[in-house]
Amino acid sequence: MLVHLPIGGLILLAVMELLALFPRFKDAAQNRRVILAVVLAGSAGSVACGWLLAQSGGYEAQLLFWHRWTGIAFAAACVLVLWLARPGRLAAYRIALLMTLILLVVAGHFGSEITHGRDFLSRHAPASLRALLGQSAPPKAAAVPADFRKRQLYAEVIRPILQDRCTACHGPEKRKGDLNLDSLANAKKGGENGPSFVAGEADESQIIERILLPLDDDQHMPPDGKPQATAAETGLLRWWINLGAPEKGTVGDFKPDADVLRMLEGMSSGKGPDGQRSKKSKCVSVANRSGVR
Repeated sequence: MLVHLPIGGLILLAVMELLALFPRFKDAAQNRRVILAVVLAGSAGSVACGWLLAQSGGYEAQLLFWHRWTGIAFAAACVLVLWLARPGRLAAYRIALLMTLILLVVAGHFGSEITHGRDFLSRHAPASLRALLGQSAPPKAAAVPADFRKRQLYAEVIRPILQDRCTACHGPEKRKGDLNLDSLANAKKGGENGPSFVAGEADESQIIERILLPLDDDQHMPPDGKPQATAAETGLLRWWINLGAPEKGTVGDFKPDADVLRMLEGMSSGKGPDGQRSKKSKCVSVANRSGVR
């Protein structure tokens, strides 16, 4: 509420000021000082809470620096706009309001990059647009079922699962619990709660334990409201961990059994689970049938 109230209030005021340019709606923004007071209070509260949250750590330093100081600058700009919102200073007030809106966009963009990753605006853009922006395509799971045995197990099967389900909160920009799952080396380091997985012991690995917790459990991962791991993805993660979490080697090198092959083929062809998290019993059942108990 504290983050979005100033955003909504300032945009509302900007719309009112645009309407006030027309004689018919000249009084549309007559309550500008009241709106600005609410915006200022919300932005001050947001800055205070953001400063405290930043102390928990786990955020990319450069992004945090720019988000923090553009957020503080936005709150200071709100003070200036409120001071100018008085008779005789209308032109200066409207210029300051426009500059504050621009500052809001910049601060909000840095905040979104912290929360969703640097490529959140272009993650699902066409390849041509990503190339224009100088961004490489994100890793994808194998798209051709016929030759999936030749795919690299970690790079082309496991890492895309982790990126889809985990790195929004545990990645380079945002490291909740000081855990970064963007690379195998970082995943092995673990976070403030210890290793994310124990090579060779899927049942003792936090990442599997958290996935299999009930959806309403505070420790369940990914959190409720985020895209959930499917039964097939959970089974593949268990299989990979029980293999010793190897970084090199193709799927075929590890001699997957029939159930693992079925999960891989389903993910490759798009005929597998629909992306909604299965019930705990189903996840356990699929994973256990795959021979990774």
